[in-house]
Amino acid sequence: MKIIEKYLIFEWFKWFLLSFLVLYSLLFIQFLNEENKLLGNGRLFPVLSLFAYKAIAYLTWLFPIVCFFSTLFTFSLLAKNRELLALVSTGFSSFSISRPIVILALLCSVVSWFFQDSGKIIDWLQDHSGEQNLSDRIGSSFKMRLQTVNRTWYLDNYDTRNGFAEQIHLYCYDDEGNDLYRIRAQSGQKTKNGWKFNKGIFLGFFSVKGIPVINKNNQLSWDSFMGRNDKFHSKNVNVPSYQKEFKEIELPNINDDPEPFALLRVSPKDLNYGDLSEIIESFPDPNAPQLFAYQLRRAQLFWNVPSCLVFVFFALGLTLRRVQLSIGVIIGSSLIWILIFYVIKSFCDILGETGIFSAWIVTLIPFLIIFIASICMLLRNR
Repeated sequence: MKIIEKYLIFEWFKWFLLSFLVLYSLLFIQFLNEENKLLGNGRLFPVLSLFAYKAIAYLTWLFPIVCFFSTLFTFSLLAKNRELLALVSTGFSSFSISRPIVILALLCSVVSWFFQDSGKIIDWLQDHSGEQNLSDRIGSSFKMRLQTVNRTWYLDNYDTRNGFAEQIHLYCYDDEGNDLYRIRAQSGQKTKNGWKFNKGIFLGFFSVKGIPVINKNNQLSWDSFMGRNDKFHSKNVNVPSYQKEFKEIELPNINDDPEPFALLRVSPKDLNYGDLSEIIESFPDPNAPQLFAYQLRRAQLFWNVPSCLVFVFFALGLTLRRVQLSIGVIIGSSLIWILIFYVIKSFCDILGETGIFSAWIVTLIPFLIIFIASICMLLRNR
């Protein structure tokens, strides 16, 4: 690595740390104002862990801002001290000058992606901060309807960590909407092989396949004729033809996952990229209006990662100029562009939340405009 590149990296990293510390200090002050009750307990580690947990969510949003200001201040001061002019006079091109900074921005994008989609780090910080996990924030009962497989679930207090649920009501229908069987259980758990239910009652209804029953292995089977040891009633499809209380039964062929439905009770802002993708990809209707906010949030997190590079190019376009501007003019110009960016972004977010356009497209547009403007400025002043 050349001495010049080491110098540029050092200067950029110095402003990066300063900008990062300033922004996080402001966040920490705001956090202390909101969580002042925790300070009264005198326990420092839970307070710091809770702040770290909340701060991780801001990394993907702060990194582009920090990269932008680091590049802006670094090259503005180099231009003010005529160091940029000296570099160009000795044969350095704009590409060679900006190359180490672009590489650093790429590394920031990688780190940003790792943190925003790192569930293990978030789970560990949750355990040590006292922050509610997803299961606590989901709340009480909710309904899960899987129209593609003709099943409807009602569950209470589903735990997304171990798949345990309470007060389960499962309704299974045929293609015409008639009841096949119902399960009412005090509790149950989703396993790798299906579902296991504890302490409840099973109701089977007459159908063309026969009557669903619970066999000796405590599993679901179909009986085409009246069994001798179980209570059968009428062949009326509206009345249960089979009824049995059970301590435990297993349905190995049912792999319905309540987690995407449960997570819909959590705000999209509280979910990482993995959780958002799981909700969207596992939901029965991918075009459901309730998914628009989650699709928008996922697209925002995705495009926010390469935005570190976009904003570095933008800062380079403002500072690598033939005619050098004062720092005040550069900062003023950048603030105007940032205002334009957030106005466009807000308008595009509205389009994404209402589902008028694809979330991937509307979240890309603001970054694409800034990127094109940056390239035009760089080509004009090369």
